[in-house]
Amino acid sequence: MFSFITKSKYSFEGEKPYEKVIILLYRHWFIILVSVLGYIILAAIPPIIRTYFSGHITTLGLEDTFNFLAVVYYLFWWLGLFYQITMYLLDTWIVTDHRLLDNEQHGFFNRTLSETHLSRVQDVSVNIRGFIPTFLNYGNLEVQTAGTEPKFVFKQIPRPNRVKAIITDAFNNYLQVHKDGIEVHERQSGV
Repeated sequence: MFSFITKSKYSFEGEKPYEKVIILLYRHWFIILVSVLGYIILAAIPPIIRTYFSGHITTLGLEDTFNFLAVVYYLFWWLGLFYQITMYLLDTWIVTDHRLLDNEQHGFFNRTLSETHLSRVQDVSVNIRGFIPTFLNYGNLEVQTAGTEPKFVFKQIPRPNRVKAIITDAFNNYLQVHKDGIEVHERQSGV
């Protein structure tokens, strides 16, 4: 019942007992900063309207109506801010010593969880576009896999070149331990 207490932030649902998490990734902090700053600017709209139009609001007797509309506005404002923070925290990418996992949240009740084994990785490329991403060192990392699977895209992650090196090292280590891409642990346990 209280297993969540013993789990670390590097644990995840479906983790195999022999699997070790190498890196857990979120989008770069600048992405959430821009969203939060946008919401801070939006929070100033009702006070600005009250400041500039207080004479008209009072003259027309619309104080209660304005206050009600401001409360409704802040309700939607809070919901939007909460949504942005939730999406930021729930979009994760995990690299283990056996596989890559892509957990994308598409709304409060809709998520996509994709995974691929390291043996299926064929190409890893980095895409950094723009002045700010170059300056802050964040961008997209694309992992091409064997077969018909679509590319794994790690979106707007920090230090994508470092992550590329980590995935490449994990891939090489996996191939050294697991000859011909055959999972040693599952073959031994008969899974």
